[in-house]
Amino acid sequence: MSAIRSSGSGFDGAIMHGEFMAFVSDDASVAVLRNFAERQGFPAASVQMGGPDMFAQMLEQTSAPKFAIVDIDGQPDPVASATRLATLCGAECKLIAIGSANDVSLYRRIVAAGLGDYLVKPLTGEVLAQAYAAALRGSGGVGGKNEAREAKIVVMIGSRGGVGATTIAVNTGWLLAHKFKLHCALLDLDLQYGTSALALDLEPGRGLRDVVTSPQRVDSLMVASSMVAASDQFSVLGAEESVEDSVLVDGTAITALIKELRGNFDFIVVDLPRHLLAGQKRLLAAAHDIVLVSELSLAGIRDTLRIKNALTSLGSTARLTVVSSRVSQLQPGQVDQAAFEKGTQIKIDFTIPEDTKSVTVAANTGKALGAVLPDAPVTKALLPLVTRLSGKNLNAADVKKGLFGLFGGSGDAKAKSAAPAKPGKGTKS
Repeated sequence: MSAIRSSGSGFDGAIMHGEFMAFVSDDASVAVLRNFAERQGFPAASVQMGGPDMFAQMLEQTSAPKFAIVDIDGQPDPVASATRLATLCGAECKLIAIGSANDVSLYRRIVAAGLGDYLVKPLTGEVLAQAYAAALRGSGGVGGKNEAREAKIVVMIGSRGGVGATTIAVNTGWLLAHKFKLHCALLDLDLQYGTSALALDLEPGRGLRDVVTSPQRVDSLMVASSMVAASDQFSVLGAEESVEDSVLVDGTAITALIKELRGNFDFIVVDLPRHLLAGQKRLLAAAHDIVLVSELSLAGIRDTLRIKNALTSLGSTARLTVVSSRVSQLQPGQVDQAAFEKGTQIKIDFTIPEDTKSVTVAANTGKALGAVLPDAPVTKALLPLVTRLSGKNLNAADVKKGLFGLFGGSGDAKAKSAAPAKPGKGTKS
C-alpha cells in the first residue's frame, strides 16, 4: 500500500491511499462508503468528507489511487469537474462519480468525459461492490462498454413447471463464472415467482420491472441499478414483484436489456418461463444456445415436442440442447429415454439425476451446488452441459477427477460443513 499524508487548506492530515479513495459531501454516503472500504480491507480514513476540489489539491502533491469515487453534488458544472479530475488522475485510475441527480444525460456526459461510471445516491453496498468489481476487471464501470467482449446468450426453458430449469440455470451460470472463469450474468424473467436470487441468498435488485416494461427507457444506469453482484464474476438480475399485479415483459425491452449487457459479460444465461415464449421472438433469435429441460413423462413428451416445434416456427437458429432432469428409477410416471426420444423426435443430450438431498442442502445454505457440494451427483452431471455451452474443452485429467478435483475439496466434507441450515434470505423456513 502506498500512501502520502497531505497538508494544506481543507484537508489537513488526510492520507491518499494508493488503492482506494473516496471524497463525498454527505454523512449518509460517508457511512456507506466507509463500511464498504473496511469490507474491502481499506482504512476508514480512505473515505474523506470533501469533493472534487479537495481531491484535485491532493493530486497536485501525489499520484492518484487505483480506484477513486468523487461526489459531484453542489458543483456549478459537474461535467467540467469530472473532466478535470479524469485528466489529473490519468488512465491508470478507475474514477467513478456519485451524485443525487438521476439524469441519464448527465450520466452519459460523465462517462464520455472519461469516467468509468456515475452512481446515483443513496448508495448501497451492493452497487458499490459491483462498480468496484467492474473496475477491477477493467470494463470501465458497470455501465461502460467493452467493445472487445460480445456475450453469448444461453436461454433455459423448462417444458413444465418443477422440472428444475431454474436450478440448472443458476448452477450453469455459477459454473461458467467460477469453473471456467467467465463473466456471467443470470437474467430471471419470472418477475413474480422467480427464485434465482433466492437460490443464491441475494436480495433482488431494484428496477427490473421498469427495465422489462419500458423499452424506451432502458439504459446502462437503469440496468446497473437492477443488477446484484453474486461475486466478481457472476451477477444476477431478478425481481419479486407482487403476485397481485399483472406484469408485462416487453420483447423490445428485453432486446434493449440484452444489448446493454452484451458488452460487459462473456455469457448471459436467461431463465425464460415457458409462458413468455411467444413474446420473446427477438431474444430467441439472438440466442446462441437454447437449453430445453424436461422430465421423462408423457406430459414432458407432449410439451417438449410443442416447444421444439414452436422454436422451429419462430425461426430460431440457436443450437438446441435437450436435458432430461430429475431422472430416477423411483420417479412415479417416468418413461424410459427411448420412449421420450421417439415421442419428441429428438435425442436427449444430457441427463441430470434426481438428487433431492444435494439440492436441498444448496437451497438451505443459499449457495450454488458447486460451492457447497462439488462432488454431488447432480453437480457432476451438470459439468458436461456447462462444458458444451462454454465451448471450452476439459483435459483428460479434469474429466477423470471430476468436480472433486476441480474445486479442490471433498463433497462429503463440504456437505457436512454446509448442513446446518438456518432460516435466512435463501432459506425457506
